[in-house]
Amino acid sequence: MNDWRRFWRTAMKTACGAGLFLVAFVIVLDPYDTLPFSPPLDRYPVTTNQRFSYPAIAGDPTFDSLVIGTSTARLLKPDRLDAALGGRFANLSLNSGRAYEQMRLAQVFFHHHPQASRFVLGVDSVWCETYVDLKFTERPFPPWLYDNNPWNDVLYLFNPTALEEAGRQLAQIAGLRAPKYGKDGYAYFLPPPEDYDPARARQNLYKGEEPYVLSPETPPADNYASELKDVVFPQLAYFRELVNSIPPETDIILLFVPYHQSEVPVPGSLQEAKLNACKTRMMATIADRERAHVVDFMIRSSLTMNDDYYWDRLHFSDKASAIVVRELARAVKTRRSDPAYYEYLGPHPSTD
Repeated sequence: MNDWRRFWRTAMKTACGAGLFLVAFVIVLDPYDTLPFSPPLDRYPVTTNQRFSYPAIAGDPTFDSLVIGTSTARLLKPDRLDAALGGRFANLSLNSGRAYEQMRLAQVFFHHHPQASRFVLGVDSVWCETYVDLKFTERPFPPWLYDNNPWNDVLYLFNPTALEEAGRQLAQIAGLRAPKYGKDGYAYFLPPPEDYDPARARQNLYKGEEPYVLSPETPPADNYASELKDVVFPQLAYFRELVNSIPPETDIILLFVPYHQSEVPVPGSLQEAKLNACKTRMMATIADRERAHVVDFMIRSSLTMNDDYYWDRLHFSDKASAIVVRELARAVKTRRSDPAYYEYLGPHPSTD
């Protein structure tokens, strides 16, 4: 009987010791880099799901400017934005990011940066959906990383996933694993530029058909007024909430991303009319902000009509990304349109 007692005591001590070691391991490695009492290790974002990795970057004082959007904005390099617009940018664009998720991540950034310099929102169809109010994707979204209370984060680290992420963080710190994202959130996620295949790209762009450009449509006499009268854009509620959280001194730049022409609404179509209505409502939300800009690349232009700039209908090449940043900076500086690349919509266009 005494042998059994000694066995169970030893087993319990071993289990408790192992458990305490694992708890300490996760807390010290701090895989999401948000705990206020973890040691200052050289951490990188390790979680494949950016919704876990990016709140730490949003709180990093290294940055004073932010670009956010879906994967259609992920190819905007922070260093290019720094040089073209000024500031120190982080790119926290989320794969398939919903409007609500983008809003919450941006709010974390502005909570930690009350004097933020610039904010670029890569606007795509997510913000202009009609009648649909989906806050999340199938990817988990951890609200505890977005509540601006780092002390309660430890309560969510006692699980196998956090332990696995802590192991990845250790491997990364030790140089045994390459970082997936930079410390500014940027990562080039498309195939290497040297692997670009124009024929395969055109397959993606035209779904196996011959290249085409759809002819403009003739809108009805009322320009779809009857169809637009009751149109609802539920995601714009999150846009209004987002704008209210942006410091008044911050430059707001709405960048309607350059979809390939096959994805841009056909001129004169109802789809274009709905998109324009969404743009108008977003502009109305920031109409009283002098430091605001709406730059529309989602048009037929020398950029969006060039198949060689695209991997698919939504994702442009790194070469095109450099053009977008260059032209965005020009639009912000001049407050004028250049139909070869973009339309400057305001809300305060140049009158010179």
